[in-house]
Amino acid sequence: MKKVLLLAAAAGIVLSGCVKNEPAETFGASDAKITFEAPAVGASTRAIPGEIDNSAAYPVDEKFNVWGWYHQGDYTTFGDSGNAWTNYMTQADGKPITVAKEGNTWAPATDYFWPKTGKLTFAAYSPADAAGTFTHTAEGLQIAGFTVPAIGDQYDLMYSDRAYNRTSSDNNYSGSATNTYDGVDIVFHHALSSIVFKVGTKENYSTGADIDFKIKSITIKNVYNAGNFNETLTDGTTTRTPAWKATGNADAQYVAFTGEFAVPEDGATYTEPTGAADLILLPQSFESNTAAVVEIVYTYETAASGAIEATETFNLNSTTNAKAWEPNKRYTYRIIFGLDKITFAPIVENWEDVTVEPGINL
Repeated sequence: MKKVLLLAAAAGIVLSGCVKNEPAETFGASDAKITFEAPAVGASTRAIPGEIDNSAAYPVDEKFNVWGWYHQGDYTTFGDSGNAWTNYMTQADGKPITVAKEGNTWAPATDYFWPKTGKLTFAAYSPADAAGTFTHTAEGLQIAGFTVPAIGDQYDLMYSDRAYNRTSSDNNYSGSATNTYDGVDIVFHHALSSIVFKVGTKENYSTGADIDFKIKSITIKNVYNAGNFNETLTDGTTTRTPAWKATGNADAQYVAFTGEFAVPEDGATYTEPTGAADLILLPQSFESNTAAVVEIVYTYETAASGAIEATETFNLNSTTNAKAWEPNKRYTYRIIFGLDKITFAPIVENWEDVTVEPGINL
């Protein structure tokens, strides 16, 4: 099973500096080998080692793919032939190079060396074996033909910032003498959406109220699971508006939980059911998809009635709900049980911190 869901805060991703490769020989290869150190995910800033905000550790057993491009002067535009633009750290067919953990560093199987003159710009995506066709243009990363894997085989698809104008002589970072580090800074961002479900009660039913709630299953139905991605990068910057265009039919189904889980009844605790799947799904809009729903099967039991099973269905295009799943955001759906109704209330975090006001009341 391959499940890479990056949650914890930790370090940052850098590239640093045996056969010398073309076009390294063309521009005069140095003896400084290009390697990758301390990959990180989702950092909002990257200034000094150990000072990376809102980031997560990259798993040491994962591989990623990277492109490196040579340009004689400072970066101008992507592919600018007037700036001696050429593929530098790529395969013969223009595909990126795979990088994996190697001792204390991350490195490609074949050594690459920094050129003595000129500068390099880098971009990467992860994991290296992600499904689909991956290309990089002035607009950044494009992915064609991606399909979300089945539960149990899902992975955290990511793309990086471009690291512009990197050289070996300045430790691959153009900072002050006190703010340098050994490597090129590259920060990954989540391309997909994370979906989590938690359950709790509206009020404190742990004392006095003779009722017990148990969740039996949570299923997402009628959503898209395939599409094409465009980073939509403003060339020469790190400003982007990443977007997916769904393909195929909105007929995918994901069982987030099945079993039996006693709902916390203190009115304050919201808990993910034991054994629930943390889903990583295709970003998409529900504006016109009225069939996209979350189906919840549960039981409630009183001393008088015994256990009674019931089913509630919530539309994802509700006007009081989050109307879309966006890249790089985690949607935590709170299922709140009450004596008179169930409330479905999403909270959105951006692998960031954005809140959506409580949602549908049934």
